[in-house]
Amino acid sequence: MRRLAVPFLLAAVLTGCSSPEPGKPSAGDQTGSAPTTGTSAGSAPVNRPKAVDLKTLDPCSLITPGQKTALGLKSATAGTPLPDYGEGSKSCNVSFDVRTYLGTMHTLLNGGADRLKKTVGESKLTSLQVAGYPAYLTQRESPGSVGGCEVYIDANEGQLLLVDAFGGLGETSATTDGACERAKAVAGAVAVTLAAK
Repeated sequence: MRRLAVPFLLAAVLTGCSSPEPGKPSAGDQTGSAPTTGTSAGSAPVNRPKAVDLKTLDPCSLITPGQKTALGLKSATAGTPLPDYGEGSKSCNVSFDVRTYLGTMHTLLNGGADRLKKTVGESKLTSLQVAGYPAYLTQRESPGSVGGCEVYIDANEGQLLLVDAFGGLGETSATTDGACERAKAVAGAVAVTLAAK
């Protein structure tokens, strides 16, 4: 008798905690607020300070005037979105006061960390925490130049904010380490703003 009661009790408890529609809140989430955790295709929950929908976000809006000064940025202007990053993706071109480096920020709307690990290769990614957000750093090779450094911030389920830095055209004094230093600094600043959105 006891063997039969346990499965029935477990089924009754689980039924009360699920929803027939994927992506809809369960009985325990009736606040309507944005989740701070999510999962990606069978992986463990992702902890974020705040899940932000990047579909409506202008990445240039993440750089405050104070951050612009502190980071030594000359400008942050809207760029041309790349079709590879999903419909509705947005871009921001970043230039530093010292023209040795340039950078961009992109909203990636066509897949999250799981897709990134498959396309870039998990062995080429270094896991980071950027202002409380899970993030991934990778170095990009570029024939004829120093290459670049990319930081992918896991901002929302299936969405990433890419912040990169690379040597300016013809700049022989740029280094990959210098590019990574700038990419991580900009990523840290914009992640703070992202968490406050």
